Amino acid sequence: MEHGGFITRGWYGCLFLFPWEEWRKIEDRLNQVRITDMNGDVVKQFFSGGAKVFLDRQGRITIPASLREHAGIMGDVVVRGVINRIEIWGKERWVSYQEEQFSPKQIMEKAAALGI
Repeated sequence: MEHGGFITRGWYGCLFLFPWEEWRKIEDRLNQVRITDMNGDVVKQFFSGGAKVFLDRQGRITIPASLREHAGIMGDVVVRGVINRIEIWGKERWVSYQEEQFSPKQIMEKAAALGI
């Protein structure tokens, strides 16, 4: 991330921050989608509000207002590394997501779906 990256809307109301190399892979795949493929069109539209970001001398980025609004960022944030990207969450939204997605019932259902 030392040279910046691409920040865009993410799933569940967070933001995705991709290093350039990872974002280029996604762009390449999106550019291969046929114009008649409606699924591809929806995904392209979802990512269309993204922006290039660069690190300042202290390693910070500026998040565009529209993306802050999408993520419900009004103060504190949660930053989570996820394999090929960084997720940025408004703190309140992160707490809500944790409660919804990681309840014991949800974990049991997801484990069962994986055959565990």
